[in-house]
Amino acid sequence: MREQIKKALISIDLENLNVEESKKSKESKHKKFFIKTINTLISIQERTDKVFTQYGLNLIMYEDLYFTIIEDLVYEHYGDKVAEVIFWYVNGVQAKDDEDSFIEDEKSKKRYKVKTPTQVYNVCKKLKIFNK
Repeated sequence: MREQIKKALISIDLENLNVEESKKSKESKHKKFFIKTINTLISIQERTDKVFTQYGLNLIMYEDLYFTIIEDLVYEHYGDKVAEVIFWYVNGVQAKDDEDSFIEDEKSKKRYKVKTPTQVYNVCKKLKIFNK
């Protein structure tokens, strides 16, 4: 059986073969990357705060240029609206576990509660504010 499969695969004309990733797979990768990006930014923020509180070292001036590059890439990749939401969440919302935070739809004025990076992603997707 293995030999038959092997022969069948070898006999495929690769020049005329077109492999396409499914929409569901692309969306899954997009979501995982978005959540990983937020979680990484939070980790960086927490590490900076920890170094300052435990050792009295202020790394903000040192890290400033790195953050500028990261911010520019996030804005370029996700667009202005999503980038604003990401940095709003990373720089304040996630630190306030005891308070409710909301993303408001500019058109309908409906408010969506967000507590996790996954919820942030889902609201951005629902509001259709991701770059195409």
